[in-house]
Amino acid sequence: MIMDSVKLYTAMLPEKLLPFYREVLGLPVIESAEDRFTVQAGYSSLTFVYQDSEEEAPYYHFAINIPENKLDEAKRWIESKVELGTENGTDISYSELWDSHSVYFFDPAGNILELIARHTMDNAVDRPFDPKRDLLGISEMGLPTKDVPRAVDELEALGIPTYKRRDPVFNPVGNEEGIFIVVSPGRRWHFTDLTADCFPFQANVKGIGLLSLEEGESGLIIRKESATK
Repeated sequence: MIMDSVKLYTAMLPEKLLPFYREVLGLPVIESAEDRFTVQAGYSSLTFVYQDSEEEAPYYHFAINIPENKLDEAKRWIESKVELGTENGTDISYSELWDSHSVYFFDPAGNILELIARHTMDNAVDRPFDPKRDLLGISEMGLPTKDVPRAVDELEALGIPTYKRRDPVFNPVGNEEGIFIVVSPGRRWHFTDLTADCFPFQANVKGIGLLSLEEGESGLIIRKESATK
């Protein structure tokens, strides 16, 4: 599942958030306006739209794939710029189920970012880590919802299958190129003190279409627009 584009919302003014993505991560700027900006992360564009609200400021968890053999170099690069999340005395997460290594950190708006090296992917490179080439694309989007099984059923009906295992409270769907982490609200995100909460976002999924996802009274609401290439 390739997410060609992802649109998120933020309570931070774009002029204050954009420098993190442009200077710290070094992502090319595709669009910049008073109320939004778009940067390019590999095969995915990432847009933040300003939303002035008296309610809780939105925050998201998303991951960016890197070459499977470059976690150590990527870690040295990013930890020279930001503080990494830690858990049980370590700042590197290993998933035995997924066979992947990750590091976690925050952007200034409170979003949880993850760099993930998936050893199940044949994407190793024989050169030094280069963030301009090796931030490969958005490979995970957290999708909290109160009714995980129903949301997974609806996503599977759209052609996005469960990844690795079916689970009533933590059920990834997609594949190594792109995954929605369908999770119950209140579950703590790894390597942070934040818990999953429901905020709307859009993702343009290659071959499926533009999906608008938001939480309703009974669970996830999915609105699908025209299919992508």
